[in-house]
Amino acid sequence: MRSFSWLRFLFLSSHRNQLRRFISVFNTRTTFYNGIYRHAPIPVLTSFPLWFIVRAATQTEDAKESNRPKNLATIVEQLDTMVDKEEYQQAYEYIEKNKTNELFQSHYIRWRIARIFYKLSLTTKDKQLKKKLVEDGYEQAKLALDHGNHIYSVHKWYGILLNEKCQYTSTDEQIRSAYEVLDHFEEAVRLNPQDATCYYLLGSWYWEVAQLSSWKRSIAKMIYGELPRGTVHDALKKFLLAEEISPGFYSKNLLMLIKCYTELHSRPAAMEYAKILLERERKTQEDEEVYQELIKLIPKIERLVPFAPQGKM
Repeated sequence: MRSFSWLRFLFLSSHRNQLRRFISVFNTRTTFYNGIYRHAPIPVLTSFPLWFIVRAATQTEDAKESNRPKNLATIVEQLDTMVDKEEYQQAYEYIEKNKTNELFQSHYIRWRIARIFYKLSLTTKDKQLKKKLVEDGYEQAKLALDHGNHIYSVHKWYGILLNEKCQYTSTDEQIRSAYEVLDHFEEAVRLNPQDATCYYLLGSWYWEVAQLSSWKRSIAKMIYGELPRGTVHDALKKFLLAEEISPGFYSKNLLMLIKCYTELHSRPAAMEYAKILLERERKTQEDEEVYQELIKLIPKIERLVPFAPQGKM
């Protein structure tokens, strides 16, 4: 996944009118108000954090699609198989061919379409096509949220596509939208605590916050009076959790562990994970890119003073 933009929070329209009646309760920044309305600017009255809106409704919902209608099974299997085989162009053509099919309007299918559009966008060098795929994928994920906010994959891919979409917006817009991504990834983790990728995404969010440039921090402070909160330690905890759930599941998670330990001057831990990654088979173009980035990072690791490991957090 790419580095994270600062992404604007969207509100679920179906709950907007109900919550407006309660806005007056939160006109003062009390402790409780800060807890539920912590990231959105006050003038945007409908921008409550997503978890506040959907948590109660999704507490007993099925997050892993076991309630999915049986008539979608063939489509789901076809799309998932093509993703597993990295046949993104074929999947795109399959989607285009069937876009008028009513079954393709299901939220179970829409988030899968969003995933395919995102994957395909990473393979093209045509900037206009890339932008279109990202925007179309975002719209599919957004529509999937209408009826699929109980499915962790919907939140995960909505956050990913929203991040990519904001690559094409202003810095101000990116900063204002920061916490929407966080809220969706946190909801994905809540719905499925055993998905390692969700923890990787959370770790990436905290890492990017920790790496914010001084001028972006200045803009954030000027607009909101507060800065996004996140440290390298926060990021490391999430990457370690991802690795604990599914060891070696993703080359970039290993790379981010190395980067965190390098930043924290923990040479032994950084070298330990570097050794694992160097010996890992490179199956995809992304694996090759990660390998090349690691090669460039090794001299920096070797120059570190060999402090004791920062420990498993």
